[in-house]
Amino acid sequence: MRGSFFLIIFFMWVGSSYSQDTTINQKSFSSNILSYKNPTSSISFSGYYRFLGFIRNQQEAFPNNSGKTLVISSGDAYREPMFLLKLNGKTRDNITFGADLMLNSLYKGPSPNLTQPLTLNLGLNLSTSIATRNGIFNLKSGGVSWYRQSRLTVWGNRSFNRISIFERRPQTPLNKIPINRYSRYYNSGLIDQGIRYGSRAFQGIFFQGSKLPFNFSVKGVIGKSNFNRSLLENSDNFTGSLQLKNTLSSKFKIAYNYLSSWADIDSLSDERRKYFIHTLELDKKWNKIHVQMEVGLGKYSDPINTLGYGESILLNVKTAKSTKVPLNFQLYRISPQFVNVTGNFLNTSILEVFPNVEGVGTTIRTPYQSPIVGLGFPVNNRQGVSINADFNLGKLKLNGGIGFFAEIDTSHAALSYIHNVNSQTLSRINVFAQNWGPYNLLNSTYRGVYENVNITDTTAGGNANFKKFFNTIEFQAKYNNKIFGKNYYIFSLTRLNTCQKEFNLFPQVGSQVLISQISEEIDFSFELSQKAALVLSYGIEKVLGNSYTDIGDNPEPTATNTFFEQLGLENLYRYTNSRNQKNTLLGFGLDYKINHNAMVFYRYNQYRYFDPNFVENNLKGWEMILELKINF
Repeated sequence: MRGSFFLIIFFMWVGSSYSQDTTINQKSFSSNILSYKNPTSSISFSGYYRFLGFIRNQQEAFPNNSGKTLVISSGDAYREPMFLLKLNGKTRDNITFGADLMLNSLYKGPSPNLTQPLTLNLGLNLSTSIATRNGIFNLKSGGVSWYRQSRLTVWGNRSFNRISIFERRPQTPLNKIPINRYSRYYNSGLIDQGIRYGSRAFQGIFFQGSKLPFNFSVKGVIGKSNFNRSLLENSDNFTGSLQLKNTLSSKFKIAYNYLSSWADIDSLSDERRKYFIHTLELDKKWNKIHVQMEVGLGKYSDPINTLGYGESILLNVKTAKSTKVPLNFQLYRISPQFVNVTGNFLNTSILEVFPNVEGVGTTIRTPYQSPIVGLGFPVNNRQGVSINADFNLGKLKLNGGIGFFAEIDTSHAALSYIHNVNSQTLSRINVFAQNWGPYNLLNSTYRGVYENVNITDTTAGGNANFKKFFNTIEFQAKYNNKIFGKNYYIFSLTRLNTCQKEFNLFPQVGSQVLISQISEEIDFSFELSQKAALVLSYGIEKVLGNSYTDIGDNPEPTATNTFFEQLGLENLYRYTNSRNQKNTLLGFGLDYKINHNAMVFYRYNQYRYFDPNFVENNLKGWEMILELKINF
């Protein structure tokens, strides 16, 4: 037995040695064709992972909102990617390629089954770049990508970035240290809100050509946009956009833009909703003046409405930031016939552009009925001017603006206004929903809520019996200093919006105003350490209507200001049966850096939405949000 054992060991050792000697010079098996060229010169991976936990507890809830008082969930109901993997490579021939792999959230908005498996609905994007003697050409296709071209063709709504920064959008990139988010907002007034900010989502083929002969460049997209879907998901809908730009000099650029969009509105594809737009852009810089102008002509039609041709103009004149008081002057006129759901303006002419497709169309409807908006948000069937200024007093930075606007034609006997306080909180209660709340007047968009207001002074055709005039004032103050050697930042934002029957240079206050909306938001940020930042926020909003707007169901009128009523100052308040809303928010947050590529964000806020004249408009509660984001 012992001899047999040693014999077996000997043969195993010999076989093993022979095998190693004979396979050392052999290549491993591969089904690929042998290549005699060098492999890819570079390849890299990057991306992020997000976790979101959420708790809401309501002491007072809307009676028709499913009666839920406690909600505990994970995942992002706004359909933000939970996981993003980006691959980038470059060949020895200087051809770059890439792929984006995005996993969608577990939650799909108001679909029949809210909890669904992880999907690739955001898509797998492939891209390539080829450099030639005549230019650099980029191609991209696959799932969802974000595209921007010009303000009248494809451009996301971007205002003057006067916002409360207590809420953090999940796609916002991570900062090197937490306090940098607030220092950058103090210094530049801007927050990097990710690739989506200022862009529109498309699925299709993207192309771009740069460094072409004679200083030309070209870019465009053809495919599908969530902003122009068919009523039926299996029906056709396409949007194409093209820009041809010429850089005449470093200070002078001109561009031609084109957009065409159509969608089937019946199952037989016989009837379509369609529109097209042509625009010309001019961008000119002098020593301390920058002029940007875009003029356009468009046409919209569907089986019911043929609006004909409509014109538009956007003019923006800015002085250099080096001037003592930088100014920004804006003028615009967009006719009611000029319709485009992917541009940097809101549409009020055609409601059918926003199809009510469950789980799809409900995510894209924007304020429609004569919206009251802030500065920097153009609206069609409207014209007006605004001026904005910046001024510094040492560590105190001040900026603000004033604008007045008027309708071109009379419109629907209704208004809408976007809530400045509690807007994101309200939108999370009923995500991507239309006509909800106890009076079916609330509408949720992406991280916001607007409210409809009916007007009783109407014509026989159902339109308002007058043209509406709008006034807006915005004022922001920012302050930075140190305490115990640590930086702190204070941000104050005041906004006043009004709508009335007559033209006024300045906002009016009183019973002659259809809707007046005033809000105040204060944010405080404190640097606890290199790894942590404390965030506090307080917001209050007051909305008042007059006798031409909705009347509440409380038979007794209430005072517009209970404090002045108690003091007996009759000139400073009035009694009303119309809107008398008051919204408040008190928030606390912590931003903490775990390591170089990982941060955790905690938010807690108490909210109240209340109107004594509309007795069911009574909402009170608190919510907590915990987000973990890891970059790799």
